[in-house]
Amino acid sequence: PVYTSEIAPPAVRGALVMGFQFAVTVGIMLAFLLALVLEDVEDPISGWRWVIAAQIVPGSLLLILGAFMPGSPRHLLANGKIREALQTLRKLRREDVSFELAQIYLEYEASSEASWLDFLTGDNGKLLRIGVMIQILAQICGMNAFMYHGPVIFKLIFQSDHAGLLFTVVSGVVNIVATIPALLVVDRYGRTFLMKWSALGMMSCSAVLAAVGDICLQGEDFTCGDWARATCTVAICGFILNFAYGWGGMPWLYCSEIFPQKYRTKGAGATTDAAWVGNILIAFVPPLMFAHWGFDTFWVFV
Repeated sequence: PVYTSEIAPPAVRGALVMGFQFAVTVGIMLAFLLALVLEDVEDPISGWRWVIAAQIVPGSLLLILGAFMPGSPRHLLANGKIREALQTLRKLRREDVSFELAQIYLEYEASSEASWLDFLTGDNGKLLRIGVMIQILAQICGMNAFMYHGPVIFKLIFQSDHAGLLFTVVSGVVNIVATIPALLVVDRYGRTFLMKWSALGMMSCSAVLAAVGDICLQGEDFTCGDWARATCTVAICGFILNFAYGWGGMPWLYCSEIFPQKYRTKGAGATTDAAWVGNILIAFVPPLMFAHWGFDTFWVFV
């Protein structure tokens, strides 16, 4: 996201960075489908080994195509490579780039050396705390609980071993489709606008799931009828939909834009680390919560 934000024209920066999130959702869906296709394969080797081996393909593409990617104009200029920065901008833009290069240069000249003390304190320290909190909240809001444990939740609701496959397909499609509106409106309505509505939608859907669970879930038995299963399915899809257009990609876009140029690399690294800390928490904690609290776990996500 940082690389994209630095090479993108300002007018469409939001849409292009959100393209990163769209690509992530497509990749997740392809991984789901590949796992489903290879689930029962045993010969000559087990299907899960083919799934792991398939990662060689995108990894190889990254390695090969990455060699042809232009450098970030801001990074080139910061390292004194002004001519290369100008050539890169000319390749990326159709219009005259002299004014944009001058703006980048003036911003660089106005910035002093980035010390760790300045990065962690003062106004930038506030930005850092905001970015870290946003990334952690994006991970622990509940979406990754669905991604990691969604098949188990669906199996509990539908009392069927095949329900997990249904969740895999439905969640993947909803995730992809719901990301598209963000591409179209993020530069018009802004980042925080989508994040606010996204949070409200996820909160509402979590409350519905928790309430239905309180009514219908008795131990491992789902005692209500089809209306409750339909309600849960709509609520889960609604949660994924609201996450996809808001808190799915906006934290990455927001954190790539809030830091001054001299702190941008450190800021991107710190907030990305925060995202993975949150990811670890949501991978290990929800199974314990579901085991003890059942669907009351969704009140926590509310």
